[in-house]
Amino acid sequence: MSLPHMLYEAQTWLLQQPPPDGDGLIPEPGIQAPPGAPAIQSVVNILRWIAGVSIMGLFFGGIVAATAGRLWDHHGSGRLGARMIVGSLALAILFGIGYTVVNQFASSGA
Repeated sequence: MSLPHMLYEAQTWLLQQPPPDGDGLIPEPGIQAPPGAPAIQSVVNILRWIAGVSIMGLFFGGIVAATAGRLWDHHGSGRLGARMIVGSLALAILFGIGYTVVNQFASSGA
């Protein structure tokens, strides 16, 4: 007996068996949080808070560097401050988008 023939026979035998609970569907368990979920959520909230404060610090540090560079005619510091401001704004946009995307995935349950 060849392997394809054996697979075909096994498949037809399995399809002829009655389902265990009548409807043949796998029961869906209820939603339950994993153990340690509150601790993980608190760590994630602390990291989000640190990231937000860091972005604001980068923004205000960029303002200080750009202002000092312009006041004392130090072009390198002025350019660095401008880059820090633009970088902090880009990070703030990514922070907002990332938070929204993660929440969307978490609430979809898929």
